[in-house]
Amino acid sequence: MANATADYGFSYVRSHFGEPQEIECAALAAAADLYVGDPVKLSGTGDSQGRPSITVAAAGDMVFGVVTGVKATGPDNLNKMYSDSADTIIVTPAGPGVVFRVNAGSVSGANLNDIGLRFDHIAGTGDALSGRSRYHLDMGDTTAGSATENQWLLIGFDRRPDNEFSTTVSTDTIDVDLLVVCLESTWMQDGTGA
Repeated sequence: MANATADYGFSYVRSHFGEPQEIECAALAAAADLYVGDPVKLSGTGDSQGRPSITVAAAGDMVFGVVTGVKATGPDNLNKMYSDSADTIIVTPAGPGVVFRVNAGSVSGANLNDIGLRFDHIAGTGDALSGRSRYHLDMGDTTAGSATENQWLLIGFDRRPDNEFSTTVSTDTIDVDLLVVCLESTWMQDGTGA
């Protein structure tokens, strides 16, 4: 049976060191629309209410957190699924011990030998209809699997009946949900995962 998952960005799973508090942010200088599941970084500005402004995080950027929602400002946008303006964005910080779920991608998959290695993410244009991100982990990049580079550390596979993966070592499985922690995070001591 094929997995029902696809490239839907990052979603919060759990934290090993206390639950993270979501942060209200602004999208004042966002380089692109922000979708639920997009990893974001600080843009270096704030709004008039003192909230940090964020933008999408490219591969190699320090990750501030992951978009978990867009705050409604009134009855006309209760169903707003993504941000295309200066909305209030809700972000789960990518702090130490915070585990996220993300897809391995539909081209180069992941295998059991990848656990404990590091990978960058790949951006994809979000879906304006569903508000879902299209980010996924870059399993085929030239530096993929490096022990010292890349943003995300693969710590395991999401073990669910609808998330099948090959139990044969070195056999890639595409569209499989992975569990990762961010090592190149704004919340780390020096931001490099050291």
